[in-house]
Amino acid sequence: MPSTTAGTLRSGKEFGTHGAILLADFDVLEHAQTARDKTSTTDLASDDHPISTAPLPAPDKRTSPSVRARSQSPPRRSARLVPTPDNSIDRGGRTRAARRASEQARLGTPLKRVVRNHVDNAQPIQISTAPADYPVTSTGWSGIREQVTEQREYTIAELQDEFHMTILPWDGRTSRPLVDKESRVIAVLGGRPNDPEYLQLTEQAARELEAARAELNFRPEQRGGRRGTFSSASAGISFGGGQQVPGNLSLPAAMALVFQRLFALSCFFRIAGFANGKPLLIRLLCPQNLIPPLQGFFKPGTPPSTLWLRRNFNRRFSVFAAATFNFGPATVTFPHIDALNLAWGWCAITALGFFNPDVGGHLVLWDLRLIIRFPPGSTILIPSAILRHSNVTIAAGERRYSFTQYTAAGLFRWVDNGFRTEAGVEDATRHDLEAQAARVRARQTRWSTGINSYMRWTPRRS
Repeated sequence: MPSTTAGTLRSGKEFGTHGAILLADFDVLEHAQTARDKTSTTDLASDDHPISTAPLPAPDKRTSPSVRARSQSPPRRSARLVPTPDNSIDRGGRTRAARRASEQARLGTPLKRVVRNHVDNAQPIQISTAPADYPVTSTGWSGIREQVTEQREYTIAELQDEFHMTILPWDGRTSRPLVDKESRVIAVLGGRPNDPEYLQLTEQAARELEAARAELNFRPEQRGGRRGTFSSASAGISFGGGQQVPGNLSLPAAMALVFQRLFALSCFFRIAGFANGKPLLIRLLCPQNLIPPLQGFFKPGTPPSTLWLRRNFNRRFSVFAAATFNFGPATVTFPHIDALNLAWGWCAITALGFFNPDVGGHLVLWDLRLIIRFPPGSTILIPSAILRHSNVTIAAGERRYSFTQYTAAGLFRWVDNGFRTEAGVEDATRHDLEAQAARVRARQTRWSTGINSYMRWTPRRS
């Protein structure tokens, strides 16, 4: 059973809210030992949504999205124009940023002082889990969709009785890392800012998704699927389905207009900004695995065919290429992995909605045998391509939404291939035996190299 060990601040004050979660019997490499030998064509599969061949349309005040609201949906409202972003930065903010950068350079760390203090004082929670095989493709890029559990909704009681899972209490506010038995940080309960306004913004985000659902006509594949029987849609940059270059996920014009409005709202901007670098340890979570693909799209020398790619957020560069809005109204997911995500990369899940977190706000990590309390307004980061995850049922009449950011494995593969497709590289190296041998070696070591680049948790300094 989990147990909290109190830490001690330098001032002598005791605390127990920033502890690491130590998975004493869990080893990521052991979990993947047999999966590495598997061969799968999943790497070349298409994305869940088709890719467009043109940028998202610009807002048009004459255009109103078509409506097919369900009986339980809130009243319809017309689409609003996208607010003009405020890119201004105050002088005081620049001064503080300069001082912080100077201190970080002197100490040789990218972390802010508050995060350094949290890392120094963190204490572990002892958790006993059993390792299993990670479903990873032989190339090491992405996960394999293995259905070893019945695809249905589960209650907390069923998870405890049938699968012997442990409930992990979490306040939803403080950042806590999950650490395997070899001290790798394999997931982070990111929490939320210590700002009362932030919770109000996340409630606004839930209301925005509730209202947007009434405006949208979802395609059949967006109304349900292997993840659950709720409405969802994704936007952003992806790569797959036989495309020769990356592209923006295709959306109907009316849905694209609504998405532009949502991405311009301060509530989603704040949520994305928090997941982008605010939680404890997030800047140490293998940032090289998140950033290069997106940087590659917007730097000198980028192939001209990809320069038109549109990012979701205009006000700040995000390390995530795409995002999914889960419109619910009762977002209850089946056990699944996100097979097209990077195997050792991260996705950020933010819980939104109007439900009792003590009854229905929980994230289930099947491989870790954990049921994590997940209050609305909080963010959790997991490697969603290798950890099977779901949530639990909620009470009748309650509403749950969520917002997830991720980067598809195909983007990493495309950048790693020198802005070429897998077929293009194969064709270019057909007569180069040395290059072919190098690609074989890369396939054999990509997974272990990626997972071993995860941060190693070290005990608090005395």
